[in-house]
Amino acid sequence: MLIYLKNLESFNNYNFFINALKSILIIFAYKIFIFTHVFQLTFKKILNKIQIILMIDQKKQKIKNMKHLLTLLLILFPIFIFSQETKTSDDALTELKKKATIIYNEGVKLAQNGKYTEAHQKFDAALFFYSEFDLPYLERGKIKIKNNELDMALKDINKAIQLNNNLAEAFYCLGYIDFLNKKNQQAIENFTKAVQKGFNSPEVYYYRGIIQFNSKDYNSAMIDFTLAIDRKFDFAYAYHERGSTKSMLNDYQGAINDYTNALKYDATLAVAYDNMGSCKIKIGSYENAIADFTKAIEINPNFYIAYNNRGNAYYQMTNYEAALNDFKKVIDIKKDFAPAYNNIGITNIKLQQYITAVKDLTKSIELNPDYAEAYLNRGYAQEFLGKFNDACADWKKAKKLGLNDADKYLIECE
Repeated sequence: MLIYLKNLESFNNYNFFINALKSILIIFAYKIFIFTHVFQLTFKKILNKIQIILMIDQKKQKIKNMKHLLTLLLILFPIFIFSQETKTSDDALTELKKKATIIYNEGVKLAQNGKYTEAHQKFDAALFFYSEFDLPYLERGKIKIKNNELDMALKDINKAIQLNNNLAEAFYCLGYIDFLNKKNQQAIENFTKAVQKGFNSPEVYYYRGIIQFNSKDYNSAMIDFTLAIDRKFDFAYAYHERGSTKSMLNDYQGAINDYTNALKYDATLAVAYDNMGSCKIKIGSYENAIADFTKAIEINPNFYIAYNNRGNAYYQMTNYEAALNDFKKVIDIKKDFAPAYNNIGITNIKLQQYITAVKDLTKSIELNPDYAEAYLNRGYAQEFLGKFNDACADWKKAKKLGLNDADKYLIECE
């Protein structure tokens, strides 16, 4: 533009100057046309008015005045263009956001229907239109969690939080990833942030309760499982975990009630039958315990823990043959389960099969060299065989491993 100004006085022909001026204005008009059709129409009106002014009195109009007019136009036009560009950019951004939102909502529906691959593609497309959209990052991260792509999920979830630090569900997702990675303290912190920011899904309390249960903070776990149940009355797993918490606090009847509720909402929960049976053993209800263990086995025929526990119930009822059958079934399913060999050994002691009992208990110790109860029981079998030195050695080992019950046997070794 400065070239035109510099050479303005060299124009020898007034009409040539007018044509040049028109050319300049047409260049501006063409640029603005790219931005918006509306502005093009507005510009044409301005151009017509300028032309009218130029034609009022061409003979009296001085080139100097035209130069001033052109200078004014050159000053004002960039300002006008900038304002129109800003308006056009804002409108365009709004349209991109609308388009991204529509595609995002389509992705959410696909994810709800379990079509995660298609949903992922929709979230990708939404971010293509508007890369600063927090929600597609969150939903895409959730899909990656389902696919066990935890590192990639973490990047998406952190990006969502970077865009919106108040996105409560994103903190829940961070906590869940921490939970899966066994970063328990970090998980609790993120779950707590999620709650503080307004995320009150029952799952956030459930998983925080699991961590607290595993950390033996049973009172806090009890509160969280109860909060989960308050938000989802049919949350079978929360009832089950609260039952386990009550069992650890020696509230066996309360635990049985919770296991019953868990099975009310999910009758396929074999572990609830198994744990309920264990609580019934604690209160001496052996026959009912056996019924629960049997139900667990019916649901899951390879549930070796249930076989082991049913064997214990039979043992308590002095039905040693039935107990032995269940303990042997455990070995059939899981050959390296040391407690089953220990239980076979003590059952054989009751059946006065001491040599066999020593072999079974030795196998248990081979599988778990720190199994104090197996040493104690083998010592007991050794005593019946008249091997007092071997018996004392086993009882001393049991005591060394922290089993105080060995003290009453060690008296015989003095």
